[in-house]
Amino acid sequence: MTDKFTGYLIDAKAGTIRRVEIDRHDVLKSIYAHIGCTCIDAVRIGNHHLAYCDDNGLVDGLECFTQLVDFPSPLAGNLLVTGVNEEGDSVSPTHSIDFVASQFEISRVVFDPAFEHIDEPGIIGTRVAGFTVRVQQSRPTIIRPEV
Repeated sequence: MTDKFTGYLIDAKAGTIRRVEIDRHDVLKSIYAHIGCTCIDAVRIGNHHLAYCDDNGLVDGLECFTQLVDFPSPLAGNLLVTGVNEEGDSVSPTHSIDFVASQFEISRVVFDPAFEHIDEPGIIGTRVAGFTVRVQQSRPTIIRPEV
């Protein structure tokens, strides 16, 4: 058995998912490092997978959040998906990265500028008059290692 196993890291701000290595001898420390927090929660994905998330991620203002199919609450921050064996230990996922990516949707706030025309003495042009706000939703883009 090797000292590391694979997990899938969802970077919500970047809108990506990629493979990462997790230290089998200090799983908790590896999870903290990958998702960038020190207080985690785990959301079950079926019987054999978990998504680890920042337990306090919804407390502060959000730039983005992630929804898991058939899970009622949004998840904030980076997520780390692993498999889980019969003993409850984290292990490499059995689902493909493509399948896991299809189970999540990232929502980000987008500000669209509204312009107004300026036609005043000595000034001809446009300026930002305000913004409209919309939510952009997408599946995480899979980052595959270069071979």
